[in-house]
Amino acid sequence: MRRRSLGFLALFIGCSALVHTQSPTDGHVLGPSYENTYFKFRYTWPKFLQPFDVSSLQLPKGSPSDNEFLLFSARKGDEPAGIVVVAERMNVPTQHSGGLKGSPDLMNRIARFRPDQHVTAQSRKHFTNPDGLVIDELDYVEDGVPSSAIVLQIKDFLVVFKCNAKSATELDEMNKSISDIRVIK
Repeated sequence: MRRRSLGFLALFIGCSALVHTQSPTDGHVLGPSYENTYFKFRYTWPKFLQPFDVSSLQLPKGSPSDNEFLLFSARKGDEPAGIVVVAERMNVPTQHSGGLKGSPDLMNRIARFRPDQHVTAQSRKHFTNPDGLVIDELDYVEDGVPSSAIVLQIKDFLVVFKCNAKSATELDEMNKSISDIRVIK
């Protein structure tokens, strides 16, 4: 009897080790799409972009509160134009704020451009896509570069797509690809 109990315990511990605790960074490239199983979405980028190794991006160091997660990036060849996708947990206090309260809060913070940034806001949209995802979009021009910030609120996170393009046409394609994001089961 004791041997059977020990065998069951060993089997339970072995199976427990195989169970993977999900993380916001649980994403992978699948054909022409990025699929994130934690947030349960599939994003198909425009054909003129290629996935880019996120570990080689020169971004500011992660937040000390461990509430930001770099998810995906795609860019146009060797050019600096492309998309970076980041998730940020809401309501996590940082050294600079009490935490983001939601998508409108983040969009308001982004839209507070300083004169030295040489930014002109073009448009701001709030809509729901066919899969029921609520999307906030801010289009702007920074030093002549067409850019956008697109935010989705999923679970207790804000998933932020930061885009910059060589032309307004390319930015429109990037923005459309994000608005077409699909929910996966």
